[in-house]
Amino acid sequence: MTIDISKFWLGMNKEWLLHNTDTSYPRYNIVENVDTGNFRIEVAVPGWSKQELELVHEDNELLIKGKKERKLSESERFSHQGLSLKSFERKFMLNADLKVDDVELTDGLLTIALSKTPNSNRKVLDIK
Repeated sequence: MTIDISKFWLGMNKEWLLHNTDTSYPRYNIVENVDTGNFRIEVAVPGWSKQELELVHEDNELLIKGKKERKLSESERFSHQGLSLKSFERKFMLNADLKVDDVELTDGLLTIALSKTPNSNRKVLDIK
């Protein structure tokens, strides 16, 4: 039997995380390549432009900010608003052995590619 403790790279062992995850916006996926151990974060941001998004990677924190500038003219109003126009901040805590390789915005999906650095010490532990 093995235990994969990769979830700790997200900072799930951080006390502040419990107080800063009160929203599910924007939605995201975290995908792991089991062959390489690299990760990809996919954030759904339909209708957002590159200019409205900001990514900051400092120390072990990856911060994604969105500030929507689009406003309706005075002669327009929403009959139905299904797409969110609210600003947001989403934080991810990364292990020190992960680095951001690439950031891409395509068809409303912000993709952040992460890889392990050569000094990676992440291991899957066997229980004996």
